[in-house]
This record gives sequence, C-alpha cells and structure tokens, in this order.
Amino acid sequence: MPKKKTKMSEAIQRNRAAIACYIITISVITAAYLIEVIKGNRAISYFATVFTSLWIPGTVVLYLHLSKKCIDVIKYIILFGFAMPWGFMLFTANNDLVFTYALVIMIALNAYADCRFAVATAITYNVINVGSVVFFALLYGLTSEDIVTMEIQLLLLVLCGIFNIFVAVLGGNINEEKLESIKNEKNHASELLDKVLSVSNELTVGISQLNSKMKQLDDAMDRTCFAMEEVSTGTSVTSDSVQTQIIMTEEIQQKLIDFENHAKSISDNVEETGRAIALGTKNMMNLEKEVAASDKCSSDAAKELAELENTTKQMQGIIDLINNVADQTALLALNASIEAARAGESGRGFSVVATEISNLANQTQTATGDIKELIESIDEKLQDVDKAIKAFIEGSQKQHDATMETVRSLQIIGDDATNIEKSTAGLSESVKSLSEANKGIVDAVQNISAIMEEVTAHAKETYESSVRNTSTVDEMMKVVENLNELAVSMKKEQN
Repeated sequence: MPKKKTKMSEAIQRNRAAIACYIITISVITAAYLIEVIKGNRAISYFATVFTSLWIPGTVVLYLHLSKKCIDVIKYIILFGFAMPWGFMLFTANNDLVFTYALVIMIALNAYADCRFAVATAITYNVINVGSVVFFALLYGLTSEDIVTMEIQLLLLVLCGIFNIFVAVLGGNINEEKLESIKNEKNHASELLDKVLSVSNELTVGISQLNSKMKQLDDAMDRTCFAMEEVSTGTSVTSDSVQTQIIMTEEIQQKLIDFENHAKSISDNVEETGRAIALGTKNMMNLEKEVAASDKCSSDAAKELAELENTTKQMQGIIDLINNVADQTALLALNASIEAARAGESGRGFSVVATEISNLANQTQTATGDIKELIESIDEKLQDVDKAIKAFIEGSQKQHDATMETVRSLQIIGDDATNIEKSTAGLSESVKSLSEANKGIVDAVQNISAIMEEVTAHAKETYESSVRNTSTVDEMMKVVENLNELAVSMKKEQN
C-alpha cells in the first residue's frame, strides 16, 4: 500500500475519533443551554448565538469528513471552531465552571498525537482563558474566593495544556519508534517479498506444471470413472452369469447323481445278466453235450435202421425162398395128387398127405404173403423212420450248429457283458470323478460368485471414490488456478 494512502487512512481514523468527541461535546453543551433557556436563565437569542457558533463549524467538519476533503484541516477547524463559541460562553458565563468545556475538547484533540498541534491548542485555550480571567478581574474586581477560583481555572487549563503537549510528545516518540519499527519491518518485508516473489515465480511455473498434471489427472480420473463404471456393470453381469452357472452346475450335479444311480443300476443289471449269461452258457454247453449225445444216438439208430433194412431185405429173400418152397411144395402136392389119383385106392393115403401138404403150402403162401405184406409195411415204416431219423439227424445237426452258434453268441454276449460291466464300472468311476470335479466346479463357481460380489462392491466403492476424487481434483484445479492468479497478481503488483 502506498505511503500517502496509509497516512490518509490514519488521518481519517484520527479525525473520526476527534469528530465523535467534538460532536458529542457540542451536543451536550447545546442541550445544557437549551435547558437553561427552558428554565428562563438564558434568552432564546443567546441560545441561538451559541447554537449557531457551535454547529456551523460542526457541520463543516462533518461535511469535510464525510466527503473526505481537507482532511488535514479538520483538526484546526475543530480547534478554532470550538474556541470561538467557548470564548463567547466564557466571557458571558454566569458560572465560572464553563471553562471546563475546553478540557473535554483538549482531551479529544489528543487523538491527533501532534506535538505542534498540542502546543497550538494549549496556547489558544489558555490565552482565551487568561483573557477571560483578566476581563472579569478588571470588570468586577477580585475577592479572595474569586482569586482561588481563577487560580484553579488557570492552573487546570495550563496543566491540561502541558499534559496534552507531553502526551503528544510521548505519542510522537512512540509513533517514531513504531515508524522505525515499521520501516525495519518494511525492509524485512521487502526482503521477504523478494523471496516470496522468487518463490512465486517458481510457484507459478510449478503451478502451471501442476495445473497440466491436474488436467491429466482429471482426464485419468474421468477415464477411471468410466472404466470402473464399465467394470461395475461387467461384474454385475458376470455375477448374474455366475449365479446362472451355479444353478446350471447344481442341476448338472443332480443329473450326475441320477446318472450315477442309473449307472449303478445298469452295472447291477449287467452283473446279473452276466451271471444269467454264464448260467445260460453252462446250460448251452450241457445242451451241446446232450445234442452231441442225441446226434450219436441218432447215428447209431440210423446204423441200426440200415442194418434192420438189410435184415428186412434178407427176410424178403427168405420170404421169396419160402414162397419158392411153397410153390414147389404146392407143385409137389399137385403132382402127388395126380399120382394118387392114378394110384386110385392105393394112393388115397398119399392123396390125403398131398392134400395136407397142399393146404400147408397154401397156408405157407398165405402166411408168407402176410409176412411179406408185414415186412413191406415194416420196410415202409422203417423207411419213414429212416427219413424221420435223417430229418432228426439233420435237425439235430442244425440244432447242434445253432446251439454252438448260441454258445458262441452267449460267449460274445458274456464277453460284451463283462466289457460292459467293466465299462460301466469305469463309467461309474468317471461319473464319480466327474461328480467330484463338478462339486469342485460348484465350489469354485461359488467362490467366483463371492469374489465377483466383492469385486462388484469394491468396483462400486472405487467408482464412488473416483467420483469423489474427480470432485476433489476439480476443487484442487480451482485452488491451483486461484494460486496461479494470485502469483501472477503478486508479480504484477511487485512490477
């Protein structure tokens, strides 16, 4: 702040204090004389003279103070503006105590702390005071009481003037010391200001760099906010997906449990089927043996039938031989009958024999025919039996082949059942392992879900912190800009 402006501000403050005391004093005096008028001790014209002489300079002082004009002149206007009406009142007073009004003004004027002005004040009021004392002494004479009163009056104003001068000198010395201290402080402040300006220049550069960095930080915080918002949204979606995955994995776990139960049931059924196949294989092996034995019996029966057929053929030959014998016998009987007939009576016995032989031949032929028919029937039956046995043998062979094929099929089925059982056991182990792995997956997904929830919460907190940090960065940028403006302003003021 310039020196002239500082002095002006100080003068205004001193004028304010002095004017306040001055206005209060003339207001009290005006009120006192108005009371005197009301009491009838003073005429209205006298009050008008006092009022005018008091308030014309008072009004001028107020005008100059409010308009801040002639600031250094105001104290002299107060001094002489009050001295003239006070002198008038002192020379026209009915009471010797009127001189005390000057004491109040002299004390009020101490606000200026000016030694020369204090001397002028003391001289002015003491001269007027001495003049009034001399005037009344010459006009009315002096009594012992008047002398004492005048002595007190003169002594009080003289002492008050001396004290005012002393206070003004003391105030001046104090002010000089303060000025010297202020000057030293100013020099020190100037040095500090130079350092501050140097630091301010560096601060301006640093603030510019900081401002640039803060803008970069602001951009980074904006990107961080955007990224954290995306992360929060992504983690929320991921959390929903993980929850869905948990539900699906639990369903898979239940399906695996059901599948494991079904696999166990299949394993049990395959094991039961294996036992049934083993039993069937054993039975088929026994059947194979029985079929082989039946086949052998059929072969034996076929051989016996062939032999029986040969025997039948031999019997046929015997039958033919018997037929020939019967024919020969019949022919012999016929010849015997012819010879018996020729013999007559002598051949009658031979004729009976011939007849019996003929009958026997006939019976033989008849029996032979029956036997032949029976043999032919047996032969036909044997042929049918042979066909049946051959068909049975063919069926047995086919049955044997089918049995063997069935045995082989049962063996393949047994092997397949064993493989199925092993595969089912392996599948059960795999399902069990898969179930355990799926449980691990469920636990892992649940852990992931918990982690994602924590990540979502932290992302939300980070986003909110980023928003707060962004606001803080904006405020810091404003502070930095203000600091930059202050540094530039300080630099300009120094220049």
